[in-house]
Amino acid sequence: MLKNLWVRRTLLLVGAVALVFVALRVIRGSDASKVTYELAAVDRGTVERSINSSGAVAALVTVEIGSQISGQIAELNADFNTQVKKGDLLAIIDPQTYRSRVLSAEADLAVANATLGTQKANLEKARTTLAQAKRDYERQQQLAQQQLIAVAEVETGRKTVELAEGDVAIAEAQVRNSTAAIQTRQASLDQARIDLSRTEIRSPIDGIVIQRAVDLGQTVAASLQAPVLFKIAQDMSQIQIEAHVDEADIGSIQPENEATFTVDAFPNQTFRGNVFQVRLAATNTQNVVTYSVMVHAPNPRQMLLPGMTANVRIITDRRDDVLRVPNDASRFQPTGASPAAAQQGGQGGQGGGMMMQGEMMAELGLTPEQQEKMQKAFQELTAQMQAQNQGAAPAIGGGGGGGFRVQIGGGNNQQAQAMRNRIENMMSSILTPEQLEKFRQMRGRGGQRAAARAGTLWTLDRNTPVEHQVRLGVSDDRYTEVVDGDVKEGDQVIVRSRTEVRK
Repeated sequence: MLKNLWVRRTLLLVGAVALVFVALRVIRGSDASKVTYELAAVDRGTVERSINSSGAVAALVTVEIGSQISGQIAELNADFNTQVKKGDLLAIIDPQTYRSRVLSAEADLAVANATLGTQKANLEKARTTLAQAKRDYERQQQLAQQQLIAVAEVETGRKTVELAEGDVAIAEAQVRNSTAAIQTRQASLDQARIDLSRTEIRSPIDGIVIQRAVDLGQTVAASLQAPVLFKIAQDMSQIQIEAHVDEADIGSIQPENEATFTVDAFPNQTFRGNVFQVRLAATNTQNVVTYSVMVHAPNPRQMLLPGMTANVRIITDRRDDVLRVPNDASRFQPTGASPAAAQQGGQGGQGGGMMMQGEMMAELGLTPEQQEKMQKAFQELTAQMQAQNQGAAPAIGGGGGGGFRVQIGGGNNQQAQAMRNRIENMMSSILTPEQLEKFRQMRGRGGQRAAARAGTLWTLDRNTPVEHQVRLGVSDDRYTEVVDGDVKEGDQVIVRSRTEVRK
């Protein structure tokens, strides 16, 4: 018992000494620590916002050439990579069966023509008989009036005329029937000739054969659908890429957006194109919704081949010659600093406002009368919106510097658009056409500034971080645009810090 107690006390004493030793090392280490900062210069350049995707290279127009008739391939005149012109003969299906059908149809047509000739002769004969019967009947009527013949003979003459008229009607019907039969036979002959012509497979466009699906002697069976014999790509000097873009990114893509892409065959070369179309049909694969974005690009040397996988980068926004800082600088925050920037960023993101400050009014060149009308119009608009929205209307009021502030926020996009339309109509009634055009340009610049977010940059003053409130704009994978703030080109901002502990 005594031995165990002594061992336990010894262990407790050793542990206490170790804790004191560690605490002293930590205190001495913290006193001897040194913080170093890595800086980067604020410069001017280009900042691009982009979306990455992938897709297959394809020709702008690819035509699948099939056969509408069945038969054996008797002749093959095109192969892979064959350059063809419109109308060139690609293949021939054995035409013997179809030639026999043409001959048979021609014979049927000849028989129908002969029958029609016979029926026309019969018609002429019936008409002649009718004419003779009519003349006989007229003489009989004259003789009957002179009481030279009996009345029964007159009746017999009239009956003969009526029978002759019936024979003419029958002959005319037979002629019409034979004429219709000729049309039927002619249609059958035309169809037989069409089928015969279809034994010749010709190219419908100028292009290059990228696929051949048949060989010489192979039998083609055309039943419910035409079998594909060839695929021809038209004009490979222009290509398209069907890039699949996630639904979260599709809203920022617009036609004519610039796009760059690479292919594995030429990894050190970047190709350029433009967005041609954003297709509305969505694809849902395992609950992942994507949309097809068609990118058109030139291919003058025809280096890009159909089927190549293209890694596409679509540029959705671009700023040239703007102040920019490395992304790490916009994310840097010294230890112990308050997250004020994040709060301000949240406030800055609300709504999209328009400011009518004194500088803008001076730039527009408003007369005192125009300023008075604008003040009154804004007050009336404020009252209308407050009455409609019961206190939730956009804020319209006086601004610093003798101006007006119009803040469009809250609500939905439809309400905001309605507000913008009302302001546009109001400004149109007050400003001259030149002033209105300038106002629209200034409003566009204001919209870009409203899209910016609040941020914080840090510089060094005697090895002490100094905070700078700025507004940040477009970001890419390296830089972030500085829209405004109290930093300028050439300033050194902090991108990261390191703490060194002296031993």
